[in-house]
Amino acid sequence: MGAGVTAATVYSLDVLKLVNLSSLLEPSQVQGTSISSDTQVPHLLRRAGFGASQSELSSHESLGFNSAVDKLVNYESVDNSPLDSTQPNILLEYSGKRTGGELNNLATWWLNRMVKTNRPLEEKMTLFWHNHFATGYSKVQNGYLMYKQNEFFRTNALGNFKDILSGITADGAMLVWLDGNQNRKGNPNENFAREVMEVFSTGRGPYTEDDVKAGALAFTGYKIDTNGNGVFDPNLHDGSVKTFLGHTGNFGPADIIDILVSHPSTAANLSNELFSFFAYPSPSPDTVKNLSQVYLDSGHSIKALVQAILTSPEFMSSQAYMSQIKSPAEFVAGSLRSLGATADPVKSVTSMSHMGQMLFDPPSVFGWPSGLGWIDTASVLERYNFPLLLQTSQENPSSNLAPAAFGGSTPDSAAIDQLIRPLHSEGLPTEFMHVIESSTASLSDPVQKTKNAVRLAMASPFYNIN
Repeated sequence: MGAGVTAATVYSLDVLKLVNLSSLLEPSQVQGTSISSDTQVPHLLRRAGFGASQSELSSHESLGFNSAVDKLVNYESVDNSPLDSTQPNILLEYSGKRTGGELNNLATWWLNRMVKTNRPLEEKMTLFWHNHFATGYSKVQNGYLMYKQNEFFRTNALGNFKDILSGITADGAMLVWLDGNQNRKGNPNENFAREVMEVFSTGRGPYTEDDVKAGALAFTGYKIDTNGNGVFDPNLHDGSVKTFLGHTGNFGPADIIDILVSHPSTAANLSNELFSFFAYPSPSPDTVKNLSQVYLDSGHSIKALVQAILTSPEFMSSQAYMSQIKSPAEFVAGSLRSLGATADPVKSVTSMSHMGQMLFDPPSVFGWPSGLGWIDTASVLERYNFPLLLQTSQENPSSNLAPAAFGGSTPDSAAIDQLIRPLHSEGLPTEFMHVIESSTASLSDPVQKTKNAVRLAMASPFYNIN
């Protein structure tokens, strides 16, 4: 296994058993109590981004919590031009289905954005929308369409939900994914009409099969042009009168979208999903009601809804703190971003895939799992092995992870803490530090010492939990 310690050794230590994450996620904290002031900004940067370097953390802490939220939410003023000028190594034009290395190239490009962005909330919301409107390369098989969709999510990350739902309806990748480009007058296809309610807006409950049928007729008429854009052709549209969710009219796509974005169930469903993404699952009915009102009063603004979540007492509560298992994207991007380390991008993406998350290829229209769905024997072992891919500055001059001199048989506790603290800014408990210190003491090579310390820190539940 390398790095001076075996997987079996780690799994024999109760303090490092990732398989016991469920016990750490039990709601043992007193509900309603607030987390301490020194944990608030680290908590914010993990949830609204992918962790932070020590300098990034210090910068946000100097602002104070509310101003830090403002900076994250109002990211348009933050320069991100060097990153925005990069593009994935794919054919940037539409030419039908393709195979080859496109998926890996797309995923490595996006992982790089997660690690290097100056606008972490923009990238975190792009990931949210990618999962909410889950679209898979496995069926689309065109990297350009997937790239355009990803850029659309980024451009509209905190936009108006009407614009987001309208855009995704005419998105080339989505038209292929849910067969919208086959939905024609006289031969309606119900796939998108069903999922636009069940998954994308209202959730299950307020609609009937007749609403699905009416929605399918209203969405007829889209096709994909030679540039990969979805275009509406009136000649392919069913112009009949339809009844949808209690409304009757000669409805087209825009009419259905207007009905859906304003529906109370959409307000509640989005509020619940976004709150669960940023804070904790199963918010109280009162919390959902309050957030739904923010969504409706703001004219369907996602920015207003997200800002309300991040500044809510619930987000700052002990119930929210360290209550979510990191997704593979958060686990991998977080380590590279926090440590300033580098790793082979293709191997990193492959490792994420083995953990259960291949970017641009979610398993179904329902997206990826969450919580304990990320954890099984294979994924835990992959999480344990991933730190071996991290490169020190001795291996790659671009890496900021410098091999540390920890001393001889008596390790320098302060040096170890300084090395691994970016992974969990609040610091690891004493028993974890003792394990890392004793294991590090048995090694002599600085690179091995560094990787061993990082590997054990990343194996702790405190790194795997947000």
